[in-house]
Amino acid sequence: MRLLVVTDLHAEDEALFRIRSRLSSERFDALVILGDITHNGPVSFAEEAISTFTSAGVRVFGVMGNMDPPGVLELLESTGVSIHGKRAELGAGWYIAGFGGSPARGAHTPTEFSDDEIYTRLKGLGIDQRTIIATHAPPEGVGGFDITHHGVSIGSGGLRRLMEEAKPAAVLCGHVHEREGIKPFGGTLVVKVAPAYEGRAAVVELEKDIKARLVDL
Repeated sequence: MRLLVVTDLHAEDEALFRIRSRLSSERFDALVILGDITHNGPVSFAEEAISTFTSAGVRVFGVMGNMDPPGVLELLESTGVSIHGKRAELGAGWYIAGFGGSPARGAHTPTEFSDDEIYTRLKGLGIDQRTIIATHAPPEGVGGFDITHHGVSIGSGGLRRLMEEAKPAAVLCGHVHEREGIKPFGGTLVVKVAPAYEGRAAVVELEKDIKARLVDL
């Protein structure tokens, strides 16, 4: 099973075009969207994106980002794409669970949650070692993926706590534009994806185990 993983389109038409082109030129079983489809709207861009992706013949799973207004989550829910606060079956014994937005750090962006809520709601999903977690924000203190160019952490301590306890197969995350990489952490493969508007994505392959690589769109 092959997944194309993208994040942070920020309402850029070029990002939409690149993702569409990649889906049409290569076989994928699913597309995973890690949020910030828009930049505080417009929701119409998200509508176009979801329509484009669902018509490409792949399953689509997604969460909203901190810069997506409430209408984006409503759209993801109404189209059956949302995995925010949910766990869904991928197939072949694999599952995917999601949580969107970002930890509240005083930036007052459209969609934020406390670390306690992130932890509690993910924990309630029955995360296990055959589950992939798709979040907008990275875990706190893993691989430097949570550190902005100002040297400030904007990762989630609640997500990290959940990883330490449940040991999911992987965490796919975005949010911090200046970081990307792949790093094992306590049995979990953390895949930090750079923005789609910069032409970046990840490919995740699921067989008996999980493999990931960062790619250009």
